[in-house]
Amino acid sequence: MMRILPEQGSVARIMQLSKSIAILLAGLISTLAGPAFAEPPGRVVSMNLCTDQLVLMLADPGQVVSVSYLAARAQDSLLANQTEGLILNHGQAEEVLPLKPDLVVAGIYTTRFTVQIMKQRSIPVLDLPPAENFEDVRSNIRAVAMALGVKERGEALITQMDQRISDLSARVSGQPQSRALIYRAGGYTLGPDTFAGALLTLAGYRNVATDYGVQKWGAVPVEAVLQLKPDLLVVGVYRQNAPSLARDVTEHPALRHRMPRIVEVPTRHWACGTPAALDIVERLIDQRESFLAKRPS
Repeated sequence: MMRILPEQGSVARIMQLSKSIAILLAGLISTLAGPAFAEPPGRVVSMNLCTDQLVLMLADPGQVVSVSYLAARAQDSLLANQTEGLILNHGQAEEVLPLKPDLVVAGIYTTRFTVQIMKQRSIPVLDLPPAENFEDVRSNIRAVAMALGVKERGEALITQMDQRISDLSARVSGQPQSRALIYRAGGYTLGPDTFAGALLTLAGYRNVATDYGVQKWGAVPVEAVLQLKPDLLVVGVYRQNAPSLARDVTEHPALRHRMPRIVEVPTRHWACGTPAALDIVERLIDQRESFLAKRPS
């Protein structure tokens, strides 16, 4: 029996560690690249609201058999009108398996038990992270387009998005920056390191949530909002005519009477990172231009 000297043992451990790292990197690269197919998948199931919308934007007719039930709800989805005839799922394995998918698209924080079952059964899964900026949107579009076998369509969508971003950026270039705060039910706000925050920045606003110490998510009481004095209060609305105690804070008389400008935005417009969110950027720029035009020189 060969005796391994201490030095040899160290080398062996290093080699084993290197091998383990290589395996982990290979797995990570595979996850980021998404599943590879000899032919485009013909039975695609999406189990996440945000992946639903990217899949519906990019897929060929008849390629998608099921999306999440949220995709069909107009208060949640911008593409609810494209879900007719599709099977709606709740991300449950017993719903997905009978559909015999050859690709499942999911979000990295949702339906994890079902995703695990799919992988155990060797069903290809594309896991997508939520977008926090437009670079993330580009990456997610490319991943979905590659998995669906429509790479060129994905690149065309990115080109259109980038052109619109360029056009919108030109509208605010060289203009003085305005101050804005996103305000949602319960006093919840979104900082610059979120997708909604990226929309605000693109529209030429400085997100004053940072003045309250919020970079991503947090709550800001009404008193603090009044002290921050944003030029624009962007109120996120989930259901326009659905009163709730949580939404009462966004209807507070002090805000409604003392804020220079308030614009209500359905949260479905920024809930997911898609090119369609640029509609909100254009609306916010319109508000900004109107405000600046009326501001004393």
